[in-house]
Amino acid sequence: MAEKERKDGYSTIRVPQEFATEIDKLIGKHGFTSRAEIVKEAVRQFLQKYDPHLSMINHNNNGVKIRDIKLNQVADIQITPKGIYCPVCDASNCEHIRFTLMQSDIINIIKKREKKTEI
Repeated sequence: MAEKERKDGYSTIRVPQEFATEIDKLIGKHGFTSRAEIVKEAVRQFLQKYDPHLSMINHNNNGVKIRDIKLNQVADIQITPKGIYCPVCDASNCEHIRFTLMQSDIINIIKKREKKTEI
């Protein structure tokens, strides 16, 4: 049975305790601060291996270039104070943006921007 998606956009997934124990050993290493970060990275790498139609070409503080092999196109994802936008899909929520938001480098850029706007 598939897990139900929560209203906050997340889904709870259970793993065997032996995996949780191994995951816990990585917390505090390699920049990981939580189980969720480790699991997201593992799933991201798994998806890249088995469904690699999206890949990050490069990025800077203003955006990300995502190669989409299925569309044979590059999506120039824009990161602005108002949010994130994909001109290929003309959307603020699409597979290109979801892929972008799975990249730890991009999450760090967004977090830094959020901290600057709080000050």
